[in-house]
Amino acid sequence: MDLETLDGMQKPASRRRGERTRTIPEQIADHVSNAIVNGEYRGDERIREQELATLYGVSRGPVREAIRTLQERGLVNFFPRRGAYVVNITLDTIVDVFNVRAALMGLAARDLARRKEMPFLADLRAGIADAKALAKTKGTTPQHFARGIARLGGLVAERCGNHHLSRLLRDQLNHTLWGVIWRDRPLDFFTPRRQHAAVREWEAIATTIEAGEEKSAELLMRRVFFTARDAAIGALQQTRSERVSRAGMIKD
Repeated sequence: MDLETLDGMQKPASRRRGERTRTIPEQIADHVSNAIVNGEYRGDERIREQELATLYGVSRGPVREAIRTLQERGLVNFFPRRGAYVVNITLDTIVDVFNVRAALMGLAARDLARRKEMPFLADLRAGIADAKALAKTKGTTPQHFARGIARLGGLVAERCGNHHLSRLLRDQLNHTLWGVIWRDRPLDFFTPRRQHAAVREWEAIATTIEAGEEKSAELLMRRVFFTARDAAIGALQQTRSERVSRAGMIKD
């Protein structure tokens, strides 16, 4: 398989400012990660280095590095002299990941509403305006819009005054299943209607933060992630013959 194809799309002639080209091991890790999330690998299935090296036309060195990344993300368990085996990632596991993210981001929104810092609010409003422009632009892909919404979430996580919480959110993005879910395959924002609804959700969050309404800011932020969770699970159920436990589908 050609690594240009592996990356999920043709490369644009010029990249957006600040976008870093992924290394070959990162591309392999991202592709295998998404395959695990989509259910293409079974729990406890062995990831064989040589098979991946042959599949992607690379040496075993980049594959070993990719497997280390998969282990850091909690998607495989590596055993010396035995190899790497896929962790059983169920839809309930993915629901739990969304719920944890919702709770942490809700706390970050509460902190920001308590402090009401004008520079943050200006940046948040600017980011929301960018997302609204994307929603109004014909031809905006779900993946492109998801990245715009992800930037809003990143802003909240980075500017939260609770540094321990910010670190937890950053680590969840970089070293857990959460960072995989949206990376290559969109799981939400498939229609302009849904995109406009997402913009309104963030506008409401900005209003509560600006007004210092801590409880409302936390609640609205959690609902944003629960709505995205429900859409993602719906999309994944189309590729996975699996049911999700209703016990985990909390709303507030």
